[in-house]
Amino acid sequence: MHAVHAIAVGTWSSLAGVSVELLAVALALHLAKLVAEARAWHAIVRHAHVGSDVSFRTTLGAFVGAIGANAILPARVGEALRVGVVRRELAGSSVITIVATIVLETAIEAVFGVAAVVAVLVGGGSIAAGGVTGALAAIEAHPVVLAALGLLLGAAASAAIPFRRHIRSVASRMADGFSIVRSPRAFATGVMSWKLVAWCLRLACVYAFLVAFHVPAAPWTAVVVVAAQNVAASLPLLPGNAGTQQAAIGLALAGSAGTATLLGFGVGMQASTGAADVAIGLVALALVATRGDLRDALATLRPRRRARPVQVGA
Repeated sequence: MHAVHAIAVGTWSSLAGVSVELLAVALALHLAKLVAEARAWHAIVRHAHVGSDVSFRTTLGAFVGAIGANAILPARVGEALRVGVVRRELAGSSVITIVATIVLETAIEAVFGVAAVVAVLVGGGSIAAGGVTGALAAIEAHPVVLAALGLLLGAAASAAIPFRRHIRSVASRMADGFSIVRSPRAFATGVMSWKLVAWCLRLACVYAFLVAFHVPAAPWTAVVVVAAQNVAASLPLLPGNAGTQQAAIGLALAGSAGTATLLGFGVGMQASTGAADVAIGLVALALVATRGDLRDALATLRPRRRARPVQVGA
């Protein structure tokens, strides 16, 4: 009990002793990262809708507004908002196509996240090493798992045969959302370049947070923290990965600073970026979203009611 009290007091001291100036720098870098990510998604959306003139103001507002909504609401509300805002400006656009652009942008982000984790593992880090090797060993030791996966894939393929025409239509619209991939130059300059900028800003942001909370910092430390964040994101036990992210960071940086200092850093970084996301998200939604967008997005939380059978009178 005494140890818990000591950690709590130390965590509060870490939060109270943060450098306000460096905290402001870290938050500015965080917001700049969001703009760079929105730029990458904007390029994907524009390429998927040739001939349209969707403005960056709209895609930026939709992107940032979705992040703000996701910080306090289930993720599907934020993504529904993103789709609704963009579709309203793109007359005749398909929801499937816009969703596909979000899937592509998210997949690219995931690739960068996996690269960060792999870099830490190869570089001698311990983040999720047991989890990765353990999962691979489990699959090798239990080939029944592979057989079950094969059966599931076969059953899914068989079930899809009656709906092949509809599936072709959906696949065609999704292909429109991925169209920028078929243009290497546009993909490199419009998407990957901005993603690289966004990740450089993310690393710089984490570095600034480390220094602000007086945690021994180096560029590699920032990479380790980002990798820990991505591992925690794969285990969404609580909203916003609260607790999971702090635990992952504490394990990743164990020995570099005291437990209370690391906990203060993890809590302070997540709380401040979360507050910034909500604040800028509300501003963005006020500028680009309508009441209809908000109403439709919140409607995704309501459970669908089953239609009552019609009774034919005797």
